[in-house]
Amino acid sequence: MRGLMLVVAWITIVACRGSDGAAPDSAALEPDGVDGTGCTPRTARTVPLEAFVGPTGLQDRVNAAIDSAQSSLDLQMYLFTVKDIANHIVTARKRGVTVRVILDPDEAGNASVTGIFNTGGVQWLNASRVYTYAHAKYVIVDRTSALVMSMNFNADAMDKERNYGFVDRDPEDVTDIQAIFDQDWQLAQGKSPPVANLACTRMIVSPINSNQRIYDFINSVTTTLDVEVLYITDATIRNAVGAAHDRGATVRVILESDSTSDTSSAAGVATFMQQRNIPVRYAIDQFYLHAKLMIGDGVAFVGSENMSSTSLSQNREVGGLVLEPDQVQVIQTQFDADWAITTPAY
Repeated sequence: MRGLMLVVAWITIVACRGSDGAAPDSAALEPDGVDGTGCTPRTARTVPLEAFVGPTGLQDRVNAAIDSAQSSLDLQMYLFTVKDIANHIVTARKRGVTVRVILDPDEAGNASVTGIFNTGGVQWLNASRVYTYAHAKYVIVDRTSALVMSMNFNADAMDKERNYGFVDRDPEDVTDIQAIFDQDWQLAQGKSPPVANLACTRMIVSPINSNQRIYDFINSVTTTLDVEVLYITDATIRNAVGAAHDRGATVRVILESDSTSDTSSAAGVATFMQQRNIPVRYAIDQFYLHAKLMIGDGVAFVGSENMSSTSLSQNREVGGLVLEPDQVQVIQTQFDADWAITTPAY
């Protein structure tokens, strides 16, 4: 039965907060990765991120990352249907790369590629059901770089969806993402793995810290907040966006059309925003909005997390903050272009 609150999530939360549930003393934290400096989502990286936007060039980018692998390729994907990407993964395995793939167990579309993996000798597993959904979307190449995305590897993502991602080469970040994968790989095998040590991390990870970190991010905004998300069903997040406006920030919100079946709450969110004179726009015919994006005061949140309590507290999700000004500008430029062409909700 999906939706079970997993023992491993409790273990990882305890690892982050201490056995009594209190926030740990920063001086007592074990260093992660290289030098132990990346303990908050806003800690500067030693290697800057590279932001990217989908769908333009997305499939070529993904294939190029896979083709660059020399020793290892670890990938977690909620929905994977694009056979061309699967074939690139098989080619990587055939040239000697150790490949592991984790998929969501209940996403039927994944059958599009599992046969290719079986024939090509690629190791793949369905994620453990300890997560409500294994909804993360990331690729780790040679344990030295990671693509972290809101994109699935489905045809629509490559062709008509708005999504955002980043390439992360910071050693501490990649160490943390690798630890997440290694833990989930063993969980998928039915083993009791060492718990990923995320007590000191920049990453925004469900079910560990997404809820608090995204809430804190919104609450930190004083000047501008741009939101481009599939939906907002978590009341705490919705109220935080409203509160940002109430304290004087300029807020803009783009949602997927309220006529789509999986975003039936969009009209209610628009009403909430309208009552506060917060402008809302819908992506109706221009593109399908699958993004999970917030830009606040020149910093961008990008990841797989939807703005729902399930996504923030029960799923496996991975994201992070884009701090680098030139890369935030890449994201901001796309948001501004989307704002210009989407349809006012009222």
